[in-house]
Order: sequence, then structure tokens, then C-alpha cells
Amino acid sequence: MLHLPTTVFLDRDGVINRKMPSGSYVETWEQFEFVPGAIEALRLLAAARIRAVVVTNQRGVALGRMTMASVDEIHRLMQAELTSNGAQCAAVLVCPHEEGACDCRKPGLGLFRQAQQLIPEIDLNRAAVVGDSATDLLAGNSLGCASFLVGDETRLAEVLADHPDLRVACWAPSLIELVTRCLGLTSAS
Repeated sequence: MLHLPTTVFLDRDGVINRKMPSGSYVETWEQFEFVPGAIEALRLLAAARIRAVVVTNQRGVALGRMTMASVDEIHRLMQAELTSNGAQCAAVLVCPHEEGACDCRKPGLGLFRQAQQLIPEIDLNRAAVVGDSATDLLAGNSLGCASFLVGDETRLAEVLADHPDLRVACWAPSLIELVTRCLGLTSAS
């Protein structure tokens, strides 16, 4: 049985909101669409006093597809929607850089270190990383955190084929299923 984490680091695209097709980016709030059950999952985490921190690579900024101001506006509106539904994220941290240009782009650990500086109570020994790609899980493994995959069996097989030593604590096809099945949280929690 997994011990409940005190902090859950969440990827954004594909976990909280629908991921755009390859090569496309969520550039405006109008393009942002919560994945079904994501708000409820974040509400369940908040009700269980599990801190949610979003850590997201947003390469579209480096490519000039959007500005940091537009990304910040998306996150401001996302947070407002979450708050109005009894959910919350303690922080949203963004890597706007191109691959290889920084240490904050996952699987680098810079965003996680930024989170610890912003919220000193974060204990990586009691944290989990949730994402839909190998980069998220590689970061979680490097941190020594439980790593959870949002994806189906096919996605799990793809990730493990490319990274056979990757440790995946649990997987589920959506964030709400991961929170309820893998973490055991329910509305009665």
C-alpha cells in the first residue's frame, strides 16, 4: 500500500487539461479545456490536504508561439476556475525554455527545486510526481519520488519500452482515476 504523499507534482498538458496535437500548444485560455474529472481530482487532493503543485514545460514560449504573459493568464484563469470549484494548486511553475537550454525543463529538476524554495514545507520524501510522459516520470525517479503515469496500457508500454528501468508506482487513464484508484481518495475522504 502506498503512503499518501503530502505534495503531488502534476504535469499540466495531458493531465489537467487536454493536450494539443503534437507540434501544437495551448496558446490561449479559449484553447484550454480541463480533462474530465481533473477539477474533481484536484478537489479531492485539497480535501485530503495534499498539496498540488503544477510543473509544466511550455516550449511554445521559446518557439515564439505564445508569450509568458499569455501562459500566466491561462494559469490565472485555471486557478480561478479551480478555486471556484473547491480545488487548488499551491503553485504553478513553468519552464519556457528550449530543450537543452536550462535545468528547469523536465526531466531536469529545476522546477521542483523552485517549488521547494517557494514552499519550504515540501518534503520530497513524501512527494509524488504525476505526468503523462517519460520526462515527468524520469524527473520523479531522479527525485526519489513515487512516479505515476496518466495514460492507458498502451501508453505505459510505450514509456517502458523507451525507458525499461523507469519505476512507475501506478498508472491510470485519467487524473481522477489515479487519485481514486491509486491514492484511494474519495469524496468521503
